Amino acid sequence: MSTNKLSPLDQLIEEWGKLIGNIITSEEQRELAPITTNNNLNRTVSADQIRIFLDGEGDLNPLYRNPEYAKKTKYKCLIAPPNYLYTISYAQHPEGRVPMITGIAGFYSGCEREWFRPVCVGDNYTYRVIHPSEIKVKSSKFAERIVLGYEQLDYYRQGGEIVAGYSSYETWAEIEKIKEMNKYGNLSEKPVYTNKDIEEIYSAQDKEEIRGANPRYWEDVNVGDELTPVVRGPMSENERDAWMAGGHFHKLSDRLNRLLWEKEPMTIISTFAGREPPAGFKAAHPRPAVAGQHPEAWRYVLLTNWMGDDGFLWKFNSQIRMFTMMGDTTWVKGKVINKYCDGRKNCVDIDIQNINQNGVVTIKGTATVILPSREKGPVVYPEPYNRVPQQC
Repeated sequence: MSTNKLSPLDQLIEEWGKLIGNIITSEEQRELAPITTNNNLNRTVSADQIRIFLDGEGDLNPLYRNPEYAKKTKYKCLIAPPNYLYTISYAQHPEGRVPMITGIAGFYSGCEREWFRPVCVGDNYTYRVIHPSEIKVKSSKFAERIVLGYEQLDYYRQGGEIVAGYSSYETWAEIEKIKEMNKYGNLSEKPVYTNKDIEEIYSAQDKEEIRGANPRYWEDVNVGDELTPVVRGPMSENERDAWMAGGHFHKLSDRLNRLLWEKEPMTIISTFAGREPPAGFKAAHPRPAVAGQHPEAWRYVLLTNWMGDDGFLWKFNSQIRMFTMMGDTTWVKGKVINKYCDGRKNCVDIDIQNINQNGVVTIKGTATVILPSREKGPVVYPEPYNRVPQQC
């Protein structure tokens, strides 16, 4: 069937359907998109880049910031927070590998992630991504019909060892349908806060607890335990830009932005040199919104604060239910929902919710943390899943 008779969404379904199972490596991606890939994403883990990343998400954990502190831990060196791997490659379609359809907008919507080893300073990373690994068509109140486009990625460090991997998905929808449905049209006004409101937000932020060198043993955890919330906001342009600078999307000069825009208008979201963001972003966001991985990052802070230096984040998933927009304040709350042994691994499952100032859950999901045991000893790392090894 000729694509000019199809709606934009059906064109996407047809064109992307031909590419399911498409594989690309990090080096192939760098050759294909040298400006964006080399500018946005790291290859190595460095102390300076970890610090900038932590600054972007407001994380003060000394395990990741202080080399002298880290040398006294079991790692004997500075390590990065689990989601630092966002700066190696994050959940986005590989630029240039799939056709972009006019009249379509896409938004990061969720993931399932696993880690098998700590991320250490000095590591050099490559990756292998399958995109699209799958596509699903669903009905939606957001745009009548949407396409969920999935990708699957593995991170390899020197020698070809798999350290982590994920499956993530983006929501793709027709811009005109987003406008027509106008799901978030009533949220165009920024929230208004009193001085008392701000004082309460800052007070909640200052109650954040970093477990640190005091081990949290598996035996001491009970189902129903609540984690000390992580609070961020009200969302500002500075907060957004700090996260971007941390590794998600380093800023480009107007010249490079222009060159990318002329090649593929969907590539650049921010305004520059008189250009406006693509219509899909404006239609979906009645107020400027941040990348979905930004509020998702605060969930990692919640977990690493709680589990202490000796804990290990094994599994993490999230489903983004609503955009986080300028002026929003977010409370990230966690609750223990299960504890069990998986072989020699002492596991705790945690339910996590991002809740905004209106009491709306914007992101939901769970995580699995492996904790040290008083009886069985230190954390046992999970074995990597069986994937095709990358030749390094």
